[in-house]
Amino acid sequence: MIDTIAALSTAQGPGAIGILRVSGTAVLPIALAVLHKNGSPLAEEFILNQKRTAIFCDFVDAQKPLDQIVFFYFPAPNSYTGEDLAEFHLHGNPILLKRALQILFDKGARPAQKGEFTKRAYLNGKINLSGAEAIGRLIEARSRYELELAQKNVFGEITKLSSKIRSDLISLKAECEAEIDFSTEDLTFESLEERKNRMISLKNLCSKLIKDSERAETLILQSTVVLFGEPNTGKSSLMNLLIGKDRSIISDIPGTTRDYIAEELSLDGIPIRLVDTAGIRETSDNIEQMGIERSKREADSANVKLLLIDTSVPFDKSSFLSKHKERLHGSILVANKIDEKHKDWNRNQLDEMQNEFELEITEISCKTKIGIPHLLELLKTKITSKDNSEDVVLLEDRQRYHIQKIESNLSEAIRLMEEETPAEIYIQEINSSLKEIGEVNGHVENEEILGRIFSKFCVGK
Repeated sequence: MIDTIAALSTAQGPGAIGILRVSGTAVLPIALAVLHKNGSPLAEEFILNQKRTAIFCDFVDAQKPLDQIVFFYFPAPNSYTGEDLAEFHLHGNPILLKRALQILFDKGARPAQKGEFTKRAYLNGKINLSGAEAIGRLIEARSRYELELAQKNVFGEITKLSSKIRSDLISLKAECEAEIDFSTEDLTFESLEERKNRMISLKNLCSKLIKDSERAETLILQSTVVLFGEPNTGKSSLMNLLIGKDRSIISDIPGTTRDYIAEELSLDGIPIRLVDTAGIRETSDNIEQMGIERSKREADSANVKLLLIDTSVPFDKSSFLSKHKERLHGSILVANKIDEKHKDWNRNQLDEMQNEFELEITEISCKTKIGIPHLLELLKTKITSKDNSEDVVLLEDRQRYHIQKIESNLSEAIRLMEEETPAEIYIQEINSSLKEIGEVNGHVENEEILGRIFSKFCVGK
């Protein structure tokens, strides 16, 4: 007998509704024990005739109405978990929901563990393991970018890719086995070069999946954008403008920012760590110098560098290059204070550096906000230029491990082929690869692995 689990499936805290979910063999008896309509207990026949239909009724505690609710009953196997499943939609008062959940426990359910509903769906064949992992990622997505990648996996992107890899491996295995079994027959097989090229193509697909996923994970965790340049170029003003609050101290006195200041923000759903740094200049102040060195390290490790220039003072190209040349490549050059630019300001000097250092150049005013929308578009393009979610598939750690093993196996098979090793030898690498791809979507019985996957879920999922 499968025990029955129950949990709150909506977010903690007050809300319009709160949903209690119950799954297992005792769902119907528990529901019959707590549901009334028009002052009388609901009949089993009535619920069975209204399956997957909203039933307006009362949730009772010791014959006393606790709340007016909407009840849904999903008999096995046509439910999320593949078991008998019910949902109790109550008003979203946390005290009320806690009491109703305790009543369900008293009637025979037990508290669900983290991810146990989805784990049961997996064990009952309602979803594969990649689908389960995608649901977990979908729930926990911290940005629009991560959400888009999770949605692709929920709709089977990993399943389709792993099926293609498996199909290609089976084709390679069949060709190798045919050559082994019928080597003495007068039959024509593909050339070793053709077979090797097929392996190389498949290995390259695995390599691309791994590299794209690693880049996506980096972007999901956060892209670091560093504002750097000389003192009084408007770095702190731009920092405050972008994050929408006064975080950095603004002053005409050089050296105000002694250390870097970091804040998090979201740019069209992409999480960004924005860093305001100490102005780069020669100084005898030891503390300021320490801040400048830290700022240089932040700039060196940044995904994107915004190098600010003050257009209200004359621009000396040679002096500028002597100070910033080593960190200039690939930066976005931000010419600030264009509302009060110097009479001798000439953008041509910047344009001359554009191709040499692969620069993006834009003019802004933090005071009037001119050019800020264009800067944000440049910033977004710079961050996402190599990580378009349409072309990237996000692998979970477990999936990436198996794809890496396949990549390694195919590399070894290619090496053996180049050394003219018999097919009986290198076919073992293909067999190992088939086992690995089977683990991506296939049935995993190791409780430790399953526990690690589903422990990341919330209790009600």
